[in-house]
Amino acid sequence: MASRSGFVRFAIVLCVWLAASLGLAAHAADAKPYRITMVVFRGCEQACQGFKDYFADRKIPVEIEILDCNTDLLKIPGFVARVKASRPDLLVTWGTTVSLDMLGTIDNVDPARHVTDIPAIFMIASTPVGSGLVRDLASPGRNVTGTLYIVPVETQLNVARLYMPFKRVGYILNPTENNSKVVLDELRAAQAKFGFELVERTVPLTKAGKPDAASLPAIVNQLADARTDFLYFAPDTFLLLNRDVITKSAVARKLPVLATSESVVQEADALFGVVNHYYTVGQLTGSKAELILTKKAQAKDIPVVAPPGFALIVNMRVASLIQEYPPIRVLKVAEIVR
Repeated sequence: MASRSGFVRFAIVLCVWLAASLGLAAHAADAKPYRITMVVFRGCEQACQGFKDYFADRKIPVEIEILDCNTDLLKIPGFVARVKASRPDLLVTWGTTVSLDMLGTIDNVDPARHVTDIPAIFMIASTPVGSGLVRDLASPGRNVTGTLYIVPVETQLNVARLYMPFKRVGYILNPTENNSKVVLDELRAAQAKFGFELVERTVPLTKAGKPDAASLPAIVNQLADARTDFLYFAPDTFLLLNRDVITKSAVARKLPVLATSESVVQEADALFGVVNHYYTVGQLTGSKAELILTKKAQAKDIPVVAPPGFALIVNMRVASLIQEYPPIRVLKVAEIVR
């Protein structure tokens, strides 16, 4: 594991090597810029910035239009219509839900509701095969490719074991989110190998059929009462939007939280995370975009891959609050948040 800057440098070197090996060259400064539309869920965060910086660093002229849902998915049909009308050279989507709403699933695509005839790349999508975005990581099967950002569950659990022994793992299931169900299945599959009990609690739904955020503190208390060793924070949009409530409730009960996304450690109160940095994912996504734009590679032929390596992030302020300090072997390799 290395620092964020080390990962970014590695990703850039890898991208440049890929470009050179395929005979790619950056466009001249006066060349007509490529047009890219990026649809994001909650503003241009670190992955979006990493994507933009990739083209600036490579001196490839691009015009990037950013369409921001601002967490309102009702905007997606209008964005689909806009992309169809403007016909950019490439569509980039952020997050599983945005990607599914813009592109459909591989087995359920409606040309009237989805973008189908413009090459697309997704990023920050947790389970692209499980959610149906692509048929297979090695061979996506349609005019879509993407990048992975979630570190495999087994790797996360191996690292968690370095931090603390565990016998009971807590999990909050959002029944409306496919990612939440897929990750739950992966944790269940890992139980025999790691020898832990999985304690699950499901978020109840409101009358409108939405997950009830007001129930989260009580759910965290239930998991703490069940004497779980840590709460596994799934890569789920609803949970991420309520990360402060969940992690503060966990701190109040001295329940460690293992996060799969860096923001839950850096911007909220998770104890630690085993993650790929969003910025690095954005840079890797940029390298795939370069292949499509300059080499005219087909999205369906570009494998869906993750950045090399991963990062272990530890929030020392939270460690102090819950009296769960990392052992020396963890401190030696961790990125520290204070």
